Amino acid sequence: MNKKNIISILGCSFLVTTILLLSTNSNITFSQQEQVQTSQSHDSLTVLMDGKTIPGRNFIHLYDSTPSSISSGHVAAHLPCDGGGEATVQVVGGIAPDVTPLNMTLVDQMSTLGNICMYHVDIPQQNGTSITDIALLNPAEQSIILPAATSVVIHVSQFAAAAGGEEVHTAAGH
Repeated sequence: MNKKNIISILGCSFLVTTILLLSTNSNITFSQQEQVQTSQSHDSLTVLMDGKTIPGRNFIHLYDSTPSSISSGHVAAHLPCDGGGEATVQVVGGIAPDVTPLNMTLVDQMSTLGNICMYHVDIPQQNGTSITDIALLNPAEQSIILPAATSVVIHVSQFAAAAGGEEVHTAAGH
């Protein structure tokens, strides 16, 4: 084999490898985003939370779509709950810092009352609140350590563009 053939083979191999890498999803994280010509996009995120600590009256920020708000999506959360099916932490959403608890619905068939319960909500909510930020809030004074199997899944099927393409945050430093 001469030098020209080796260079040609290496060049072709590099080209084929590059094409394969660009045409396959090489994103190995839990998040995936796809842009389509119509400017519609989608995003999915799975956050495994077992063993995480949330200090009292504090939160873990899970998702931010700024400057676009979420016009269509779904949140499912497997959270610690009391014997009445009330979650001991809250999934909140809105435009930071103005976030409020999302109106999550208990999924009885996937819940163990007094231990861990499954909740879900569609976005937009019935009250029409704009959402760019989603977080998990500990409303209690004491810290909470999240139990095994605690997770939150956020799926956005469509984003709405922000007016003027500007960030809408009002907190200092945003």
